[in-house]
Amino acid sequence: MREAELIDAAARAFLKHGYAGASMDHIALAARVSKATIYARFGNKTALFEAVALHTVSSMRSDVRNIATEGREPADVLTDFALRITGEVAEAERIALLRLAIAAKERFPDIARRLHGHIADTVAPITAYLTQLRGAGYRIDDPALLAQHFINLANGGLRFLLTDDFAEEAFRRTWASGVVALFLRGVEG
Repeated sequence: MREAELIDAAARAFLKHGYAGASMDHIALAARVSKATIYARFGNKTALFEAVALHTVSSMRSDVRNIATEGREPADVLTDFALRITGEVAEAERIALLRLAIAAKERFPDIARRLHGHIADTVAPITAYLTQLRGAGYRIDDPALLAQHFINLANGGLRFLLTDDFAEEAFRRTWASGVVALFLRGVEG
């Protein structure tokens, strides 16, 4: 069995039973492998859960670097950024796993560091774009800080963790339009 398949099976077991309730027997059954195989690859349940959570975080890397910015209206570019960000918080299973990881934060501090690293990967291209807008006369004092605020607006702060709103594409489009309108009102010169 490939490691990715084992991680997917473990994720299903953790979602069904929670971290504390998921036994290695549950995970082995879901993965259709022996417990010895799991122990050989991961060592223990804690390491396996961390692998599941980190896989979830790494799968959220919205590649905002691929969004075309040149020659486009700022509202269109920012809407594309916002839609990419809301799209990554739209998958119910991913959000459920993030909720589990947050609940087990004290036990798994590396997950929080990795999530922060993911955010930094998303911030950089948006910061670069906001720096361009500043050069075009927009009121942007600190592009990096404003990029973080934009991301928080786009994903609704904690809303994506507390509701299932972002699962609906129509909601994401409406949300992104509102975020961009509010954002541009604040920075237009």
